[in-house]
Order: sequence, then structure tokens, then C-alpha cells
Amino acid sequence: MVDVAVRNDSSQPTYADVLLTADAPVRTTPDVISSYLPAGYTLHTPVQVSAPLGSADSDAKVTIKAGRTGRGPQISVPVVVKAPPSGPGANLALAASVSASSSHANFKACGAIDGNSNSDDWQTATGWNDGTSRVFPDWLAVTFAQAHQVSRVEMNTLNSTRYTAARYGLRDWDVQVWDAGANGGSGDWRTVASVRGNTAGVVNSTFDPVSTTAVRIFVIASNDSTYSRIVELGVYE
Repeated sequence: MVDVAVRNDSSQPTYADVLLTADAPVRTTPDVISSYLPAGYTLHTPVQVSAPLGSADSDAKVTIKAGRTGRGPQISVPVVVKAPPSGPGANLALAASVSASSSHANFKACGAIDGNSNSDDWQTATGWNDGTSRVFPDWLAVTFAQAHQVSRVEMNTLNSTRYTAARYGLRDWDVQVWDAGANGGSGDWRTVASVRGNTAGVVNSTFDPVSTTAVRIFVIASNDSTYSRIVELGVYE
């Protein structure tokens, strides 16, 4: 995430436009910021910086330009694209595709597998928040390109100084794996671990190794009975 700050130092209100461009394969969301700025006001906008799954290691930059035409002052921010680690002990979720039952505003499913498990960065949308207030169950799933042996899932729910897990984190959930042989070969989710009454920020669920192409967190309840919030999901062999 990049925090783009736009300030109006004049004594009069104005409208401001900022354009963002990035070297391939990097992408920014949003790529345009437009807002009314009162005199002396600073607008902060979190911008998601990402690269498609499978991108090779590379150096790139994000360029931030002022003005509707992009001809005003500009700055460039260096970006390092790193392929997810592989091999024994690697977090399989970092190289997986991700989906969810729903998403709220900027808290998309991809935020839960971006490698950042710091809850203090929650306001920069580094995590997943479902989009159906007070409606459960919710789910977040990661799907691998090929089957992996999985025996541990680490779930980081929201637990910052301001937003504690005991108040805002996940309370009850099941860890599920995709069982391709279930239902006569049509496949179904199978629960391999369950957590109830949780108030901690980080919970590791271990189980007998199972070969699967997908893992899902099936959320039954949160401690505020409002939203499901996952800062980071880790899946390990």
C-alpha cells in the first residue's frame, strides 16, 4: 500500500486531481484520485500496489502526477516485485489465487494474502473484510495451481491497539480443505479443524496432512457480530 497525501496549502478551497501510473507488471488501485479540498486540508488515500500472480522479480516504479492532465508536479516511488518464496516452510497462500463470499469497500480478498500480517496497517486496507454486515457465515478461500500436502493454517484476525481481537476479531470458524473425491467425485469442502470462542489475534490450526487444491476459512461468528476480518492467511505443508 502507498498512502497518497494531497494537501491544499492555499486559503481557498479547490478541486484536486492526481494520476497514478506504474511500470509493468505493477498495477495501482485506484489510478485516479479526484477530490474537493477545503483550505488547509490534507486528503489521505490508500492506494493498492500489486502485480499479477506469477510475475518475475523486477524493479519498477509508481509515478504520481498532479493535475487532471498529469502535467503538473510529479514524484516517483520505487517498487520491488518479488516472487513468493517456495520450498519447504513456504506460505502456500502467497502463490495462490483468492476468493471470498463478499468484500467491503477497499478490503478485498487479496489483502489477506499480501504478506503483511501487521494489524496496525489495517487502515491501509491490508486485509479482508466481508461486505455483509451482521450476516454470517462468511468465507475466504485460497486455491493452488496444483495439489499440495497441507497440515497447518495460520489465521491472523484483526488485533491492533485500536481494534483488538477480543472485540473485532474472528470468534468462531472452521478450517476446510477441498475434497475432490467427495459427493461421488463432484467434490465438497471438508472441515479439518475448528476454532470456537477465540479472542487471540493469531491462531494456528494443525491437522493430519491432507492433499488438496484449496483451503477455506469458513467464518461462523466474529466478536462484534458484525463483520469477518482477516489480516493475513497462511497455509503450510
